[in-house]
Amino acid sequence: MKSLFIIFTLLFTINSFALEKSKNYEYVGYQACIECHKKEVQQWQTSHHKQAMQHASLETVLGNFNQEKFENYVLVTTFFKKGEQFWVNTDGPDGKLHDYEIKYTFGVYPLQQYLIEFPGGRLQALDIAWDARSKDQGGQRWYHLHPDEKIESDDILHWTGPNMNWNYMCAYCHSTNLEKNYKSETSTYKTSWSEINVSCEACHGPAQQHL
Repeated sequence: MKSLFIIFTLLFTINSFALEKSKNYEYVGYQACIECHKKEVQQWQTSHHKQAMQHASLETVLGNFNQEKFENYVLVTTFFKKGEQFWVNTDGPDGKLHDYEIKYTFGVYPLQQYLIEFPGGRLQALDIAWDARSKDQGGQRWYHLHPDEKIESDDILHWTGPNMNWNYMCAYCHSTNLEKNYKSETSTYKTSWSEINVSCEACHGPAQQHL
């Protein structure tokens, strides 16, 4: 385990150094890689990296949003649709039930989480996740990330709190060329990316010079 940690640390350091050296070059997008790396791009298309973060749609959402109810410590959360949009009715930062639209999927297997837009440029990760495994593996169900704790709306672990804030906690590893763009004066984000998921340049760096 220790050797794996050392290897991971070295790879992360090397990758960070490479990205730092190439930061003055532009990101061009995975489409620019297809001509010379068709096989690699095809393999990437079905990878977890490709599905690390996606816009919520009928094609990307795996969870059951057919008026499905999930109860945890008396709180009943309902997952439902409005046309082709995906929604959840659950407790907000004030402890009351509200309807929230699912904007993005986060991850794909063995679990998929869902991101909801909040004021100040924030995206919050719902703490009820979809188990994407097959039924015979115990999956195809909703489950709470903290099943043995009753988490109130004022708890730091509540899904609307800082520990479940995508911009701060999760974004860097799930998108390409991510910039948090946090302003401490207003406590707001204008987070941006060149590609929503983990694309070629997330590891290889901006490809302008390479092209």
